[in-house]
Amino acid sequence: MNLDAVIKAMEANEGHTKSAAVQPQPSAERATLSSALEKAAGAPVAPVAALDAVEVLMKTANELAGTEKEAEISHAAICGQAFADGAIAKFAAYDVQAKQVELETVKSAGYAAPVAEAKLQEAAAQGYNFAMEKMAEDYNAGHNEALQQVHDTAAVEFIKGASEVEVMVHLINQAAQ
Repeated sequence: MNLDAVIKAMEANEGHTKSAAVQPQPSAERATLSSALEKAAGAPVAPVAALDAVEVLMKTANELAGTEKEAEISHAAICGQAFADGAIAKFAAYDVQAKQVELETVKSAGYAAPVAEAKLQEAAAQGYNFAMEKMAEDYNAGHNEALQQVHDTAAVEFIKGASEVEVMVHLINQAAQ
C-alpha cells in the first residue's frame, strides 16, 4: 500500500474511528495477538557479544576525560572573558575618574566648564607633542650611539686586520730574502 492510499483511507475514516482503548477487539484478533506474544516469549534469546570489561572501562574513561577536558576549556574561556570584561570596566572607571580629576583641577584654576574642556584638550595636545619630541630625541640619541659603536668596532677590527697584514707582509719579505 502506498502513502497516497493510506492518506485517503485515513481521510475516509476521519470522524468514524474511535480510540483503540474504546474499540472492542474481536476475539480472532485477540487470539492472533496472544499467539504472537507467546511465540515471541518462547523464542530463543539472541546471544550478546561478549564484551571485554577492560575495553568498556577504558572507553568510558576516555569519553569522561574528553568531556571533562571540554568542560575545563569552556570554564577557562568563561573565566577569561569575565576577567577581560572586568578589566575593561575597571579601566573605563579609571578613565572617567582621571577625566573628572583633570576637569576639577582646571576648574580650580578658575576656568569655566567650556574653557576648562578646551584647556584640557590643549594640555593633551601639548603633552602629546612633548612626548613625541622626547621619543624622537631618544631615538636619535640611541641611533647615533649605535652608529658610533659600529664605527668604533669597525675601526678596531680594521686596525687588527692591518696589523695582521703587516705581519704577513714582513714574513713574506723575510722568506723572499
